[in-house]
Amino acid sequence: MKKYAKPLAEGLAVGIVFVSITMLFQIPYYMSAIIGILAAIGGFRNSIKMDAEKKAKRSGPSSSVTSTEKKESDDV
Repeated sequence: MKKYAKPLAEGLAVGIVFVSITMLFQIPYYMSAIIGILAAIGGFRNSIKMDAEKKAKRSGPSSSVTSTEKKESDDV
């Protein structure tokens, strides 16, 4: 549970910001809540992805070579 504390906090922060912004435009509350929930899920997933990339970057150049090769093969 400890490794999910930071992504959870970041996801909640993103969700709260999006709900606040949508409430400024006087969008109905249920729509603001839906947008906030989707933003929180996206922020949570993005935080986990960024942490994994950071860990791979710190582990050494051998893992970055394989990720570069994967990106090149996806572009074709």
